[in-house]
Amino acid sequence: MSEIVIWWFTALLALILVEWVVRTLYLHPLRGFPGPRIAALGSYLEFYYDVMKDGTYLWEIEKMHEKYGPVVRINADELHIRDPDYYSTVYAGPGHRINKYGSAVAAYTVPRASIATVDHDLHRIQQVMISPYFSLKSIKALEPLIDERIDRLCERLDERRRKGIVVELDGAFAALTYDVITAYFYGSHQDELANDELKSSVRDAVVGLIGFYHFSRFLPFLASALKHLPIPISEVDIKKKMRDPALPVCHNALKDPSLPTEENDLDRLVDEGKTIIFAGTETTTRALSVAHMAALAPGPCDEYSYSELTGVINEALRFTHGVSARLPRISVDEPLRFGEWVIPPGTVLSCFQTPVSMSSPLQHMDPSIFPNPRAFNPGRWIRAAEDGMDLSKYMVSFTKGSRACLGIHMAYAEMYLVIARIIRRFELELHDTTGDDVEVYHIRLTGYPRKGLGDIKVRVVGDNT
Repeated sequence: MSEIVIWWFTALLALILVEWVVRTLYLHPLRGFPGPRIAALGSYLEFYYDVMKDGTYLWEIEKMHEKYGPVVRINADELHIRDPDYYSTVYAGPGHRINKYGSAVAAYTVPRASIATVDHDLHRIQQVMISPYFSLKSIKALEPLIDERIDRLCERLDERRRKGIVVELDGAFAALTYDVITAYFYGSHQDELANDELKSSVRDAVVGLIGFYHFSRFLPFLASALKHLPIPISEVDIKKKMRDPALPVCHNALKDPSLPTEENDLDRLVDEGKTIIFAGTETTTRALSVAHMAALAPGPCDEYSYSELTGVINEALRFTHGVSARLPRISVDEPLRFGEWVIPPGTVLSCFQTPVSMSSPLQHMDPSIFPNPRAFNPGRWIRAAEDGMDLSKYMVSFTKGSRACLGIHMAYAEMYLVIARIIRRFELELHDTTGDDVEVYHIRLTGYPRKGLGDIKVRVVGDNT
């Protein structure tokens, strides 16, 4: 009797397996799109490379493109496109309703922040709350605060010069950017630049959370657990500060009558604030560090023209990629047309949605747009401008469209002011740092080198004041 039960149980499992394979490969709406069948069967290949091999699935996707062409099916439900000119179609601007993909944002530890909002229309409502504070006009008014923090950084760098202590640029710049963000949004900063080691404890927390990104994508309950870990950002303290009427960024958002009640409550704004801190700390920090390393590599430079400085900044952003992970989007109202392919639209309530993604590392390292892409070459931006070519349309460190990063003006302001001041004043020498420390290999939420975090270290050997 037991043998019969085992036989029937085995047969049932085999039947279920066959049905699943047939449905996935031959009846699925994406069955006609090119790509390896093992990828189309589910997310097993993706899990292996992103979780077990620490964020390396993108390089397998790159191989798929080389074999199958510019559009490939990379898991059961998602398509990936590699075409620099198509980026603004996937990540479309005003006039196009674009949803995020629920599975992609499930890993975020800030579930009520706009970055984790799936629905396009709800996201527009949320952006009304904070977008005015990221406008170019608002960020220009922030310049005195940035300058004051740069003054403090210069004091610490000079102190290290006199003592002969090595500086980790990533830690130093993270402390500066964190101080700027918290002072602007919460009215005061913790003076992270006073840290004895000249580094930011918040950056350590951010990097730690990023390390769990892929685990959380496949096991979303981890994101909820990680949200409650003790990190150096006191939620109680943040809530207390947000109620302060002296803080227009927070207080005005809480009192805005045009917003639905559920969108201007304190918990949602706390998640929004954490997002601003996390995003502004790691991505800008890394670009600043790479820019300084590149400026020092051929020899010290004590002056940049505006166009040269712009080239250095753009090249640093290109090298570091901003958010390196795939950010799938779903066209709500209209199909996406790519060559002979038609990708159907879908809504949150649709029986089927087709998330489509592109990747900043593949975009920024495309030799058809950026010849010899692994060479740090600020001059390419200057020459392109002189030739009337707009390379900036291929720069996607902040993504593009209606879901693009709001912090772009703040990031550029910090980079222009910091690089100009530091390079002009100090003579720096690289210490125990090579090109391997800046070449992105592990794609978590942001990109990291093969070993460690790639912290860029320098010695301050001179002060030109």
